[in-house]
Amino acid sequence: MKNEKENFETDRYEIADFENTYGRYLEQIKHIFSVLHEGICISNAEGIILKVNPMYEKLSGLAPGLLLGKNVKILNRGDCVYQKPDADIELSESMHGIYKGPVSPLVLSRKKPASSIQTTLGGKANLLHGYPLFNESGEVELVITFIRDISQFALYKETQMAYHKNLSHNFDFVLSDVSIKREFRPDYIYNSPPMHKILKQVKNIANTDVSVLILGETGVGKGEIAHLIHAKSSRANNILFKADCASIPEALIESEFFGYVRGSFSGAEKQGKQGYFEAASSGSIFLDEIGELPLLMQSKLLRVLQDKEVLQIGAVEAKKVDVRIIAATNVDLINAVEEGTFRRDLFYRLNVCVLNIPPLRERKEDIIPLAQSFLERYRIKYKKNVHLSQSVEKLLLAHSWPGNIRELNNLIEGLVINCDGKQISVSDMPILLRNKTEGENLVDFATREENSNRSLKDIIADIERELLQKALDEHGSYSKVAEIYGLDRTTVARKIKPRE
Repeated sequence: MKNEKENFETDRYEIADFENTYGRYLEQIKHIFSVLHEGICISNAEGIILKVNPMYEKLSGLAPGLLLGKNVKILNRGDCVYQKPDADIELSESMHGIYKGPVSPLVLSRKKPASSIQTTLGGKANLLHGYPLFNESGEVELVITFIRDISQFALYKETQMAYHKNLSHNFDFVLSDVSIKREFRPDYIYNSPPMHKILKQVKNIANTDVSVLILGETGVGKGEIAHLIHAKSSRANNILFKADCASIPEALIESEFFGYVRGSFSGAEKQGKQGYFEAASSGSIFLDEIGELPLLMQSKLLRVLQDKEVLQIGAVEAKKVDVRIIAATNVDLINAVEEGTFRRDLFYRLNVCVLNIPPLRERKEDIIPLAQSFLERYRIKYKKNVHLSQSVEKLLLAHSWPGNIRELNNLIEGLVINCDGKQISVSDMPILLRNKTEGENLVDFATREENSNRSLKDIIADIERELLQKALDEHGSYSKVAEIYGLDRTTVARKIKPRE
């Protein structure tokens, strides 16, 4: 029987032999090994550790290189007692028995995949999954072991529970609103030349399978354009799955996007879980706010774009997916690439068909048609027969709409809810919007050329008269106008009366 020193010399030879035999493969995958957030250990049929990645060394708590050439039996501190190595062997006593629960002996004895919980002397718990690789004779030649820190899964589970609890709170609202959205989702409401150009682009690209990148400020209607692309494509009869990249907790993004296999970690669903990309199979997936995606997930998304496949958590083989990707963001991706917050290669992959949606303030021709569309929606939803006065339409056209279409939609809904009569008037408008817009119109009035040689008192008097007369025309009552502007009725009548 060989002594420990002879065993160690044999181990050194096997390490060198391993490098010579498999070096060409290791050269190709060493960069992949270095970035994986799972620890990976490769051992042979005798239990000798031949290769580990940096994450494995980090999870083991040992300095780089100390695991190579060691037998997992020597490192184990289970029920079996192994002879201590001789003092002149480079395996230090501090490393002897640092683990409890190695998985490779199970894989070797059973000749099939196995899992175990590994604990270290410091009390740290790791989850191990071991897989055998067979030679041509059907014997186990190598064992590949994947290791993950269980504490991360505890955090994952807590985060996942909180995330899905939040989803459940909003589920009833989504169900109640979905029929409205389906009934009123327009082909797309537009009158402006910029949107005419955008819709022409949509028509050209919809029936292709090319990835689409939609750019624009928050609220400009990127989601509606994504729905329109899907509805006009050959995938229209299949699902359009929306994933809001900004709202998913970072700890959950990978599992939500790609899913996980059965037994991936403690607390996982027994049957495993399907990810968004699989759920969208044969359809389209809309990645909203893709500019908020963490860098690690950007690299994984790049694989989906390049290879049309996803790798579930805990899986060793990737799955092919047939899904069209439509992405959207309000982030300046060119600046994000320069700042290093967005991958350059992913940007170029997405930057094939780009739709840049202009803000609402740059397409005023669309404001009133959109407002009338929203008005019709909420008239039916809230069972109110109301309409917009001409003065309100003028205010809508004068507003700068920093929140774009979303702001307009919310405004119209609020006006319909709060309107007690059949006409939405200026007095029903939010006071900040009303005052700001009226103030801008007053400046325009005061700086007209015909006012250049008039006194300030006369200009102000005319401004007051114009404002009060408009209010009187709209409401038909001196008392209502007086209430709106905080005046008494006689003052309103006096200020409206033309100067002699």
